[in-house]
Amino acid sequence: MPLALLVSVGSGLATSLAFPPAGMWPIAFVTLAPWLWLLRGSRPARGALLGFVFGLAFFGATLYWIFLFGTLAWTALSALSALSTAIVGALAPLFLRPGRAIASAAAVASLWTVVDWIRGAFPLGGFTWGSIGISQVDDRLVLPLATVTGVWGVTFVVVAVNGLLVEAAVGGGGARRRVVLVAIAAAVVVLPVAIPFSAANGSPVDVAVVQVDVRVPPGTSPHDEDITVAQRNIDLHRTLAGNTDRSDLILWGEGALDPGASGDPATWTAVQRAVAEVGVPTALGAVINDADGRQRTSELVLDGSGQVIDRYDKVHLVPFGEYVPWRSELDWISATHQIPVDRTPGTRVQTVSAPGVPPFGTPICYENSFPDLPRAFVRDGATFLVVPVNNASYGFTAASDQHLQMSRMRAVETGRWVVDAAVSGVSAFIATDGRVVAQTGLFQTRILQHTITTSTATTPYVRWGDWFVVFLLGVAIVLFLLPRRRAAARPVPEPLPAAPRVLVVLPTYDERETIRRVIEGVLARPEGADILVVDDASPDGTAEIVRSMVDGSGRVRLLERPEKSGLATAYLEGFTLAIGEGYDLAVEMDSDLSHDPAELSRLLEATGGHDLIVGSRYISGGSVTNWSRARVALSRLGNLYARFMLGIGIHDATSGYRVYRRDLLQRLLQTPFATDGYGFQIELVMRADRLGYDVGEAPITFREREHGVSKISRSIVVEALWSVTRWGFAMRLGRHPSY
Repeated sequence: MPLALLVSVGSGLATSLAFPPAGMWPIAFVTLAPWLWLLRGSRPARGALLGFVFGLAFFGATLYWIFLFGTLAWTALSALSALSTAIVGALAPLFLRPGRAIASAAAVASLWTVVDWIRGAFPLGGFTWGSIGISQVDDRLVLPLATVTGVWGVTFVVVAVNGLLVEAAVGGGGARRRVVLVAIAAAVVVLPVAIPFSAANGSPVDVAVVQVDVRVPPGTSPHDEDITVAQRNIDLHRTLAGNTDRSDLILWGEGALDPGASGDPATWTAVQRAVAEVGVPTALGAVINDADGRQRTSELVLDGSGQVIDRYDKVHLVPFGEYVPWRSELDWISATHQIPVDRTPGTRVQTVSAPGVPPFGTPICYENSFPDLPRAFVRDGATFLVVPVNNASYGFTAASDQHLQMSRMRAVETGRWVVDAAVSGVSAFIATDGRVVAQTGLFQTRILQHTITTSTATTPYVRWGDWFVVFLLGVAIVLFLLPRRRAAARPVPEPLPAAPRVLVVLPTYDERETIRRVIEGVLARPEGADILVVDDASPDGTAEIVRSMVDGSGRVRLLERPEKSGLATAYLEGFTLAIGEGYDLAVEMDSDLSHDPAELSRLLEATGGHDLIVGSRYISGGSVTNWSRARVALSRLGNLYARFMLGIGIHDATSGYRVYRRDLLQRLLQTPFATDGYGFQIELVMRADRLGYDVGEAPITFREREHGVSKISRSIVVEALWSVTRWGFAMRLGRHPSY
């Protein structure tokens, strides 16, 4: 465990290098592999611990900039984020299937992506920083996939490649298998390049971004800081007056007008005058104390005369940044006092408009980290996106560069130009293919200007949303249900004696009309099998018929029981006798002539290469007579269900005509049985298979009984189905079936 924890830490730290400040994005295709390798063979509890440790290292290193808000903030956010990888670690062992490399890689990648999507929604509206797919915005091969699947498809590819490489390295098989798996991994990376990026189809718009250095002298009061930052934006904005290269729209960053400035009449008047001097519509970020007594984070749009003509209120606020959840309960934490006011979210996502400029969307800062919000703006008619940003509190850390990566992904997903308008940097213009065509540095006082192209084109992601996550959830469920593959190689059974001793066990209850013919048929076979009839006090006198056939040879014996005790216990008593008396083979067989004694020789012959031979109705050469099509269909479906749930290779696990070797019976009888009828027959096959014995099939013809009534009741059928379901899920949950 110490070494496994160390490997998990190393894998997490290495994966963080895919993000800024290192930005080594190709490394993400291999750095998950050591951790995924540890999950092979792990139990869920161990996987959860390894996942949590991996997540602490990965998120802790990626989100290092949260340290600026204190150790408590960094620890809490890293640990909360690491819960997602702990969940993946706990569940992944349940999805891995030895011998199924592609299915295992796809299952873990699906699981990771679905859990990552959930992390972006819960709790408190979610948190998306550190999404593996975001690291790939410079990957020109995989990135086009985001136009169809959003970031989730890119995430899936990265994790799937890691999974395939693990399977190639340690999944067994020869060199050819390894080469095939590596080739599949390469294809997964390369094929998305065939998807075209969305091309903007609208008119050009010239946009200017006003960015200032918001740093103020130490000791400046919050109110004075707000006024100072606003004045710097006003002064820089005025330099655009009389500019011959006139823009269509000017942008200020989020926080350009914080409460001290937006609530100051003189400052607000100065803002309006500056906008009027330049005469260009301007959108600016402001925190406003509204007349209803509530504070909101907003984007205001002013026309060329300086009048407010449109407004968007931020709908997804930052927990512990713009409001404090459970404030009264957390009041003992002094850090919460740094957020004196709980802001009020907006009611809906909506585009804004300015004279001469098509409608555009303004996801404000944190909102841009959630793919569904920019998508909602585009569906509301946004022809381009403006992201007002305020990352000034994070100084010169990589927080701004990581945020820029998200804007680049949003541009590809939506097929829209994105303009990051940062109050202190990084401001940037991003084309629809995710390329940054112009950007500023941090805390630079500068006007960044570029002509963008509007668009009304719709990407598949905008049209269908997070459909890929829903699809992957379905894939994960199907792959979870996929049975664990039966080991291909089974030990070859020891050779049987030249003339093995055979005991045929015949349970009876009211079989007077058929028992004589069955016994005579078995005695006529050349193998010289002995017969044990186990009668449950048949009222019709079955025992008397058998007693009359008992002779001095000892080939026919009768075991009488005082009451009807069930099929399973009858066979178990017969098996116990067979073991005790040294029989080499024991045969299960019905006493109603549904099993033809003439076919016994075929089953006994087949036992030479198997530990258990099941007489099968549903393989080539097998058949059923005198059953309706509906009954045959139900029987086939039941057997198919058992085969799928239990991962056994037998087509007719409910058949009661079969032959066991003695050493297998000895192992089977070490654990009590709890089922009867169909369930008992299935349980015997499942146990033999799981114990590593070779189970085979030989064709038989099953004939519906002509005398008496079937002993199989509806409750026995239901018991069998329930047992198969219970056993199947126990196997998939990594537990031994509870017999």
